[in-house]
Amino acid sequence: MKLHPLFKLREQYTQGILDLLDSTVLGTNGAHYRHLDTAEKIEECDMPLHLSMERNEKVLGNVTFCRRNRDWYIRYFAFSESSQSTGKHKSKSKTNVLKSELNNFFEACLTEGYDGREVKSFYAYIDPKNEKSLWMSETFGFKTIAEVATQTFSRVRPKSSSRLERLTDWTQVQELVEEKFGGYQYYFEAQTKKPPFYVLRDDNGEILAMAKTSLAKWEIKRLPGKFGGVLTKMIPFIPGLRKIIRPKNHTFIVPEAVFVKKNDTSILTELFEGILAKENQHLIIWWSDKKEDLYSNAKSSVKWGLLHKIVGVSGVNVVCRRNRKSEVAKSPIYTVGIDFI
Repeated sequence: MKLHPLFKLREQYTQGILDLLDSTVLGTNGAHYRHLDTAEKIEECDMPLHLSMERNEKVLGNVTFCRRNRDWYIRYFAFSESSQSTGKHKSKSKTNVLKSELNNFFEACLTEGYDGREVKSFYAYIDPKNEKSLWMSETFGFKTIAEVATQTFSRVRPKSSSRLERLTDWTQVQELVEEKFGGYQYYFEAQTKKPPFYVLRDDNGEILAMAKTSLAKWEIKRLPGKFGGVLTKMIPFIPGLRKIIRPKNHTFIVPEAVFVKKNDTSILTELFEGILAKENQHLIIWWSDKKEDLYSNAKSSVKWGLLHKIVGVSGVNVVCRRNRKSEVAKSPIYTVGIDFI
């Protein structure tokens, strides 16, 4: 595969790539935030491939793919202010090179494969309010195939549960997870099998609920909503909320493979509260396909907490570009927690 001289393709990230990602503020409308643990998270990428745009040894942009069998997840998509497009106003020369090279790369992989292996699809999660993300999706022929809910669950004083158990052995939950989620679109075990796993058990030792969790660290520049900017500045003075959100160094729990027997919402609440208490945290952000049966059942019956009352639920589009031989499945999307953080 022949690349434009400005572009480099490598399996190991460079310091220049890390510096670009570390400085990137995500979001254009609504929430603005920056990842504080990029150095840790980029190390966790499964089968990474980094396509970077470089000039005079400076990284102007980078796209990182996680190669998950024949489906490639777009983990990072970041470009410096001097090279990226912002809505209708584009830097013509650099944007045209960027557009042409990325489009050629997508097309070549989908028609010819990569490194002797078929590439079935590229997929990503984008905020429909984010003009830059929409530009990426529309420019390169990505289509929306599902919508994911961004659901917060917060507690100032989370209740611990004597039934909660923390596991580190994937084999103890593997069968349950595969039976429940194995048929979902984009279900891969590379990230899911990494501990910790939290389970609730009944008196007979049967698992009533479980979730695999990840910890996220963000700097929040602005909360979503019309008054998000003002609210972000006021948080230190608001009792309760200042425990849930710490804009300068904000940590929260991200669950995936969330299973609850019979979709019992009271058990879901016990699971989430118990995890928060065990981890000494106050906020969970759960990304779930809106078609997922547990979320559909829980969205209007769970007391999600103070932050939910303020920001509500926002949607994230799952976008995909497929090769000509593949078809869109009807099953829900499996959401890998680390993909969002």
